[in-house]
Amino acid sequence: MRYIILFLFVTLPALSQDIVPGTIISSIALDDTQNDTYALYLPRGYDENESYPIVFVFDETNAGDRAVQQFTIGAELTRSIIVGANFAIKDSLQTGLKRTEKLINTVYQRYAIDAAKIIFAGRGDGALVATAGAYKTQKIKGVIAINDIYIDKNIFSKNSGIKLTLISGDENPNSYKLRAYQNVLRSSSSFAGYYEYDGGKDWPEAGFLSAAMVDILMTRATPVEDVQRYYDSDLAFGELLYRQQKHLPAFSFVQDLKKQYKDRVDTDSQKKLLKTIRGNTTFKAKRSRKTTVKYAELLLAEDFQYYLTEDAKNSYFDNLGWWNFQMNDLDAKIDSTASNNQERKASIRLKGFAKTLVEDKYKEVLEKKPKIEQLLFMNILRTLVDPNNQQAFINAISLSAKEGDVNASLFYLEELLKSGFTNYELLYNIDGTTALRIGEEWNAIVKAYLGKSKFYDD
Repeated sequence: MRYIILFLFVTLPALSQDIVPGTIISSIALDDTQNDTYALYLPRGYDENESYPIVFVFDETNAGDRAVQQFTIGAELTRSIIVGANFAIKDSLQTGLKRTEKLINTVYQRYAIDAAKIIFAGRGDGALVATAGAYKTQKIKGVIAINDIYIDKNIFSKNSGIKLTLISGDENPNSYKLRAYQNVLRSSSSFAGYYEYDGGKDWPEAGFLSAAMVDILMTRATPVEDVQRYYDSDLAFGELLYRQQKHLPAFSFVQDLKKQYKDRVDTDSQKKLLKTIRGNTTFKAKRSRKTTVKYAELLLAEDFQYYLTEDAKNSYFDNLGWWNFQMNDLDAKIDSTASNNQERKASIRLKGFAKTLVEDKYKEVLEKKPKIEQLLFMNILRTLVDPNNQQAFINAISLSAKEGDVNASLFYLEELLKSGFTNYELLYNIDGTTALRIGEEWNAIVKAYLGKSKFYDD
């Protein structure tokens, strides 16, 4: 990614299809191989003799057209080009950077791009690529990081010139991480904005993305008529959130407009809308409940961090009961049909946070040549925070067998099958289970769930 400037003048294949500005083109090949493609949106009135800001969008999925769709409002508002990669960003960070390099350099040659107004945007693993790529090139105007971020103590420094907008779903387990970075970066001139939207598994509403683009592209030199358009668009989105009963996101979004537009345009309409939201009875109830829930949530998140450090270090098997209780309690709150939506969302965040925390600790443990006892503890814990982690169950079966704990191996075998595991052959090739898997109990469990077994199949 850092070599982008060196590749900008490579001759590329000509486009073989007509492109109509104002419409989304779902798939355009990067080259004659047709292996990698991208989705494209050119703003209405696009003229190749002019130059335009551009947003490169990277996602965890391969649906570039869907990602581009979310940015079209912002594209028209700021007269920007939007490009979405039609390949999933799920590999290592280095691999992700390498795959996006060709996309960026190819697109740069094909369209009328303003080199001083290039934005990277990404969601999930795509956000890691977007932020890391921007920092490595130092030729990027700004980054829109959604639900994750790659950052270190030097990234987005006060002198980097790269603007950063963070967007987090309120059910996103990385929200703790993003909030922490918001607090750290808030005083930096690089920090452009922070938004929180309802949900976390999907893209944020287009209004948030449009606002994020404005955060990065608007400067003191922006013409007042453009600033007014940006303000009107943002205010309309704030009103929409309020009408949709999304009181908390609406209040936060509208409140931030004052800082963005003060001394630039008349903000009386912003003050009026904010007053309306603040006086709403439902909003008051939601905010009060959120404050209460947030306090308990942060305490439990701190407990997870503290106990994991101690438990993993000392292999405290006796404390697995505490972890099991906490996960079951969170599951009950997530599955509850009660009206306390704030508690439900907090439970979703905490469950995801615990899963991520444990997986990160497991990777850390693996790097230190751990004993079987520590590996067994970590894999059992992995099954507790994520009952769908079938590899953790397989590891627990293997490690328990090596420790001579037959009952534990059989227990985790059944738990694995309960999770929906169907790889019949693998069940008879789990390391360390040679004696077990030819036994009657093992085969009885396998047959009960899969309808057959290799031994004692009467």
